[in-house]
Amino acid sequence: MRGHRPDVELERDLLRDGQTPETSTSTLSPWNVAGHDLEAHFAIGIRVPDIWHSWDTDTPEAHTRLWVADDHATSWAAIHYDGQQTDTFHVAQHGPRRLWDEVETAHQQWVEAGRPGIERHGLTISPNGQQVWIDQPVPAAR
Repeated sequence: MRGHRPDVELERDLLRDGQTPETSTSTLSPWNVAGHDLEAHFAIGIRVPDIWHSWDTDTPEAHTRLWVADDHATSWAAIHYDGQQTDTFHVAQHGPRRLWDEVETAHQQWVEAGRPGIERHGLTISPNGQQVWIDQPVPAAR
């Protein structure tokens, strides 16, 4: 995942009147995907394309909030840390993509693969698209 995009403002570009986000809870800590683990950043970034994240600590609704949004400003997710709970986090999502669901799935795939490092990943590009792989190249589709 890429860090905050300087040309995008949350209030101006993502949050619009009339949006009714879906809410849920998650046991995946926002710091596990957007903290200091660069291998987690990489693994999620290649599995969930065209997204970026930003941290918000200046909010009355949550002690700390992680924002995840797509590059087209059509989908977003906000993951709230209340300053107390470290095992459950409130999630709000809006738009055609359920970005936090995508991030959770990508993180789980990475964990189930044994948390492979950046050096174990590769990319096969063909006229039909691209395929990310771990350890063994995927033959290009014809």
